[in-house]
Amino acid sequence: MKHALAPAALFLVLTSATAARAADLPCGPAEPGTVTLDGLTDDWGEVAGIDAGARDPNLSFTLKCNTEGQTLLLLVDVRDSYFVRTRAAKPGEDHIALTLAGHTLTIFPGDARAIPTLVRWGTRPAKGIKAVSALQQAGWAVELAIPMSVIPGYKVGAPLAYRAAVADCDSKAALKTERTVDSTGSIVFAEGDAALDGFLKDRNLKKSDIWFDKAISLGGKSGGRAVAAGRFLAFITDGYVFIELPVKSRADVKEAKVVDLAGDGRSAIVMRYVERGGAGPLPKDRGAAGPVSGTRDVLAAWRVVGDSEIRRVFAAEVGKQGPAGRVDDKVAFVRRGRATDILVDAGTAPGLSAATWRETPADDMIPVMLPWSDDRHARYQFQGDEYKRAR
Repeated sequence: MKHALAPAALFLVLTSATAARAADLPCGPAEPGTVTLDGLTDDWGEVAGIDAGARDPNLSFTLKCNTEGQTLLLLVDVRDSYFVRTRAAKPGEDHIALTLAGHTLTIFPGDARAIPTLVRWGTRPAKGIKAVSALQQAGWAVELAIPMSVIPGYKVGAPLAYRAAVADCDSKAALKTERTVDSTGSIVFAEGDAALDGFLKDRNLKKSDIWFDKAISLGGKSGGRAVAAGRFLAFITDGYVFIELPVKSRADVKEAKVVDLAGDGRSAIVMRYVERGGAGPLPKDRGAAGPVSGTRDVLAAWRVVGDSEIRRVFAAEVGKQGPAGRVDDKVAFVRRGRATDILVDAGTAPGLSAATWRETPADDMIPVMLPWSDDRHARYQFQGDEYKRAR
């Protein structure tokens, strides 16, 4: 069963964000004008957030998130018994280090009177980002408006990896960081989390069944997440599409990773897994008529095609068990500009020879390489959803 996978759209009401996993920060769209950037926290009262520092009055904080169109709205509400800031904005003063998609913003809070709020990407001013801060009854708070387009490398619709660390200084004389409290996880947008819930419900799965969850690029400025739960692989934005993996259980998957094979900004999910004989009907994209005899290790890659199909774009045997023994090939991933090539080399086959290996070569995917064969090395290069063997 498939559901249309549309580009991400931020249109749900403020209260629609679903409960997030432990390290995730839920982020739902706010009605225009709901949040006023003034350093005050009153308009964030009904928004769920994440606490760091166990609400210690000397240093802890609450992080909250909303969206307005394609703008990220964040509140960092800091509990701090002693506010230390000067106009010099030295590294040891009270400040926030906010890392988004691997890029760090440094925010020096102000007091809404004499000391301004400063925001920098590294050592340079963060253009396009609005930040307002003010002292609170039990500390200080910063509100941020960050256009998603200014976050380097971020793809709209994907979960946004973050780390928020608040550094505390308790001496205006020393201007030295005394301690730091942080929170790390992903900002999970409401529509993506709702789509994930829909996929899990569709397949009668629980969030505890998820064993792979990675941000992916779908080309251009679009992104999403690839989720594997139980025996299913799903691509999720504000909709979802899924396939059933050709394995008997999660334990049969040896490796899973996100790779840009073609260098076109569209992610592929590459898995190495064990395919066992007698596992039942083969997936439609296998191109074979019956079950597999014995067991084999398969290296396969899937990408989203259109808005409603996951297509397997590559499959090769990289290990095989026969009655006489086992063959195992070597696999490597090699960058070629923005693309990634797959290298397969004939590996080991203890106790076997051309005379004792009597297995029929696979006809539904690239057959395993044999160490006694003349053909012992292959390099596969990708262009879009197609690949060729380079000589």
